[in-house]
Amino acid sequence: MICKDCGQEMLTADSCTKEHLTLGCAVVHRNTEYFDCGVRCHDCGIVNAKGNIHHLGCDVERCPICRRQLISCGCWEKLGLKLKAC
Repeated sequence: MICKDCGQEMLTADSCTKEHLTLGCAVVHRNTEYFDCGVRCHDCGIVNAKGNIHHLGCDVERCPICRRQLISCGCWEKLGLKLKAC
């Protein structure tokens, strides 16, 4: 499967190349800290290593606002924003 944001094959890429998320007018850094270093992500396939970024939509990526699961935390809806990588 190809990442719609970075264009790489998700299961073989070491990291997504989109380093930021756009939240309305604000741009925030994506989470790049991991506890299971060296292991490939069970959902998007990136190598879990400091500095690497999950592909958008991965169930492991953490929200930069609340630090819960990005795809289900609800921060984006509460702020009335659309989440997108940039």
